[in-house]
Amino acid sequence: MSIETTKENGTAIITINRPERKNAITLAMRTEIESAFQAAQDDHDVRVIILTGAGSDFSAGADVSEMGGGGMRNSLLRMRHLHRMARSVANTQKPVIAAVRGVCIGMSWSLALAADIVVAAEDARFQFAFRHIGLAPDGGASFLLTRYLGLQRAKEIIYSGRFVSGSEAQQLGLALHSVPSEDVMSKAQEIAASFANAPTLALMMAKRQFDAAPAQTYDQALDFEATMQPLMVETEDFREGTLSFKEKRKAQFTGN
Repeated sequence: MSIETTKENGTAIITINRPERKNAITLAMRTEIESAFQAAQDDHDVRVIILTGAGSDFSAGADVSEMGGGGMRNSLLRMRHLHRMARSVANTQKPVIAAVRGVCIGMSWSLALAADIVVAAEDARFQFAFRHIGLAPDGGASFLLTRYLGLQRAKEIIYSGRFVSGSEAQQLGLALHSVPSEDVMSKAQEIAASFANAPTLALMMAKRQFDAAPAQTYDQALDFEATMQPLMVETEDFREGTLSFKEKRKAQFTGN
């Protein structure tokens, strides 16, 4: 298996493990990533997910040796596998943190942007290199970039195919933190620990609100809240949160 999952203290770490090829993602690995995220989503003991790459790189994107060939049918098959993988990250209802070192190219940058939080090494090298091989963006690259950036800046990054450092990514709002490479995982785990100790259902509902917001009017957003909050007040974590506040102690949330 080229995708490994480890679990500890409510955090699942999903690692793209093909360092000898800079963690380039094969067709089979797309299915493995999808399965890993689905398993983490369904595991009640997992309350937050970290996505990272083995060795010194996050991922060089799609394995170029598998590109092209096989006609339209195989091209459509590759896209279907890519999109199922991308959706498995974007639609996971638990917080996802991308811990990025080294190269993060093409579909792999799309996966990182589909996460909730990106922690990048200062010298990480992000790139959407589609123009360099005569392809249009995929993996939701254009959609995701325009969620974070103005349209002109998103177009400049796609049209130029240039590298964006981890430091610049943080300045542009494409990464929340930019830290020395050796500190990337510790920073990601620090954030994950805070999420793992949070009320899981509350974060899940907040994530659904953020996902829905771009297509909603203000009134629709308020109506969406109105369907959620009556459910949330019935959770054990709500009862624990209000009781701990009254008792002036730290809440012990269980994710229920």
